[in-house]
Amino acid sequence: MMEQSRALLILILMTGCISFSAGCTAPRMGDTHNTTIVLQDYNTWADQQRAYSDQVRSDLTQMGNNLDTYNQEIVSNHPDIGLLRGDVETDRQDLDQWGTSSTALGSATDLFTTDIASLDFGSDTDTPRISGLLTQEMKIYSIDMSNAQQHFIDYNRDFSGYLTPDDPDYWDDSLRMAAMDAKAQALSSVEDGDAALSNITATAQILQQRQ
Repeated sequence: MMEQSRALLILILMTGCISFSAGCTAPRMGDTHNTTIVLQDYNTWADQQRAYSDQVRSDLTQMGNNLDTYNQEIVSNHPDIGLLRGDVETDRQDLDQWGTSSTALGSATDLFTTDIASLDFGSDTDTPRISGLLTQEMKIYSIDMSNAQQHFIDYNRDFSGYLTPDDPDYWDDSLRMAAMDAKAQALSSVEDGDAALSNITATAQILQQRQ
């Protein structure tokens, strides 16, 4: 996931491009108010993205630890089923919090998208195109991470179903396999999200270089 310093780098690049300092491509002077709003929107997006990244990183760590606990318990003569079920419930609650952070990030993305589209760059058509690319990459990131969340929800559902019978002899191994497959798809979507963040950085650098 993107570190805070990287998110701040993007903000600095955006500020350097859209501000009215010498040498930067800027909107028309009459658009100063809207430019300020866009920068505030981006600051909000960066804050939400950092919070979201922290939430996801914490959840991934916790789910990994809980899976390690399962692997340790399952090889014992008397696995603590109550402990395992409790871990699965904890994962479910974490995913609910993930969803809350995702919603907040989505709102910040929509706000930034709307307000940056309102900037007037006069006859410059390239900067609006690049800005549009940036907002598109933000949306792709949100989609990738929402996909990851949904795959983890599937993982949690299947794993919960696997552990439902009180007697381990009746556990349906197809549910365990389905859970592991969903987990693999979730991690793949997280990687897609990381790639989208790299694209966001690259596009912001292009904007910064438009002098």
